Amino acid sequence: MSSIQRITGLASGMDIDSIVEKMMTAAKQPLVKLQQQKQILEWQEEDYRTLNQKYFDFRSTLSNMKLTSKYRARTTASSNENYVTATATNNAALGSATIQSVTQLATAATKISGTGSAPPTTLSGSGAKIKADASLYSQTGNFSNRITWNNGVVVSQSFTGDGDATAAVKLSNTPVSTTADDGTVYYAMNVKVNAKTYQVVNDKSNIPDNEKGNYAVYNAESGVLTFDSAVSAGSGINVEYVADAVTETKTLSKGAATMQLGHGLIATDATGNQAFSLKINNTNYVLDVLGNDNGTYKLYAESDTGKSSPVGTLDASTGLITFTDSSVLSGDNNTVSATYSSKYATMSLGSYNEDGSMNKAAFYIDGTDSLNDVMADVNSHSTLGVSMYYDENADRVSLTRKMTGDLNKTKEIDEIIIGGSENDFLNQTLQFNGSRESGGDNAKFTINGLETERTSNTFTISGVTYTLKSKFDTPVAVTVSNDTDTIFKNIKDFVDQYNSLIDAVQSKLNEDRYSDYAPLTDDQRKEMTDTQQDQWDKKARSGLLRNDMTLKSSLSNMRSLIYSKVNNANISSEYNQLSSIGITTTSDWLKGGKLEINEDKLKAAIQNDPDSVELLFRATGSTTSEKGIVQRLYDSVNNTYNTIVDKAGKSTYVNTQFTIGKNINDLTDKIRDMNDKLGKLEDRYYAQFTAMEQAIQKYNSQYTYLSSFFSNS
Repeated sequence: MSSIQRITGLASGMDIDSIVEKMMTAAKQPLVKLQQQKQILEWQEEDYRTLNQKYFDFRSTLSNMKLTSKYRARTTASSNENYVTATATNNAALGSATIQSVTQLATAATKISGTGSAPPTTLSGSGAKIKADASLYSQTGNFSNRITWNNGVVVSQSFTGDGDATAAVKLSNTPVSTTADDGTVYYAMNVKVNAKTYQVVNDKSNIPDNEKGNYAVYNAESGVLTFDSAVSAGSGINVEYVADAVTETKTLSKGAATMQLGHGLIATDATGNQAFSLKINNTNYVLDVLGNDNGTYKLYAESDTGKSSPVGTLDASTGLITFTDSSVLSGDNNTVSATYSSKYATMSLGSYNEDGSMNKAAFYIDGTDSLNDVMADVNSHSTLGVSMYYDENADRVSLTRKMTGDLNKTKEIDEIIIGGSENDFLNQTLQFNGSRESGGDNAKFTINGLETERTSNTFTISGVTYTLKSKFDTPVAVTVSNDTDTIFKNIKDFVDQYNSLIDAVQSKLNEDRYSDYAPLTDDQRKEMTDTQQDQWDKKARSGLLRNDMTLKSSLSNMRSLIYSKVNNANISSEYNQLSSIGITTTSDWLKGGKLEINEDKLKAAIQNDPDSVELLFRATGSTTSEKGIVQRLYDSVNNTYNTIVDKAGKSTYVNTQFTIGKNINDLTDKIRDMNDKLGKLEDRYYAQFTAMEQAIQKYNSQYTYLSSFFSNS
């Protein structure tokens, strides 16, 4: 805003604002031209970028067309799909194979509980049937073979990987451990990181090098569990382990009636020491373990040797402490700490991999777990590869290896290995001790006269994947041939993309230019409706790339590369240019050299000489003449793309990085300078008119003064 005081027509009666506005309109014409030039550059930038996206997309298509998979699609046919089906990779050799016979199909190893005795036995005893969804501890008496319960607590903790070079997590309790003959300490712990399972030891020096990656190390002094390698950020780390006991500390208000422990099935049968202890405000309390009322034990102060004044009770089945003496919680904030064990059982299971190595897994069963929970743990164990199933009608459990075949290379023991301890839940309670294994056989067959076998009924030989459906002794032929339709479609898609690019570029080169329609000024827009503005803008920005040399050169170069023969020694002279396989330019020259396809001729070429067709497109060479059509076009399109980027930039660029942007910046500076000059010019005009008004006012004042003398005389 100008600081000049403006007097507009008070003395002269003239419309000074209107006069100055008209004078400035003429003076602003150079500014209007600069603004129009800037608008045209911005439109050109937008048009270039729109076209360059087409070049970018076509370059991506060309990258894909360099791949062998676009020209080597295979299809297979079986003379009897009831016996054999097959699929083929792109690299599979053309031809046929014959499977003369299949004498044995691959089967998965299976074990069924109770088959180690004669006659086979069921899980339930003479009493109630086993309920798969009820807690195992509550059904201990329903199993015909007992469950060995141990004192301890199954603890689960979850962590999130932070991406450190060596991952480490700290456990809240100390896990139970056993020591092997070689001194290695093994911890009762299962660790999963993104479904991969680790065993835990105190030292990996005695672990074979090829197995160390399956172990983590626990430091009993620090309570830290460490992995050798990084656990990627966000990865889930799940740790399940058995602790001898856990301690829970809570703050209870005055007169609180109950305290709920985190675990149920509290152990009360410790030998020599209490399995349960409680401390309230530094006073110790113990259970009367000699007697209980249906699993509810009385709680006494440790100093109450006669046990005459119980202060509360513990329901061992639920872990609920009930305080009957309110005086033990007399303060406002009472610190209550409970240390206890619970009940758990163990089982171990192993299986063999295809390479002959064994997977081992230990499972820790909380007394509150159901048989369904146990089965879910086994079934979700990714490396074990065993399915567990219970049928309540048969009252038996089955274990089935998920992989088929004879995977145990020693041939001396089964595919599914049951834990060795006689107290193991699988051995003892589920009665797998001595159970017979069935299945675990390899598929045996004769192919092209060769007797062989595989661990699976689905296997791959020379790029062909066969699936055996049944045993048979009547030969079955499997033929691998070119998938002509798929290859044709891939080439057609390439031609369509090429034509789309040509059409887009040609339309811009031929677009009419309306030189009489300059970009609208703000004043002009005020005088038009929205529809009129749109119609004007459409013509004003039309033809901004008409006859653009970069685009014309690009089309000319691509046409030349498309038409030229591919002079490569590996290509048949019968199929060394696009026209020879049925791809030619349209007869309408106005379409800019778009391509059209003779479908029958192209499919015949694919069928007759697929190698030459492939090389016609993707052959490499030291010269342009030796290169295939796709290789040539890629170089050309890439050069055009980069040239347009240099000229019009990308959406991520700033104006100083490309030519049009620099020109826009230059015009912006000129427009700013021009606005400054026009502002000063307008101030000068108003200053001149103000001086005139002031002079007129002075003249009028003098005239009035002099007139008063004449009128008085």
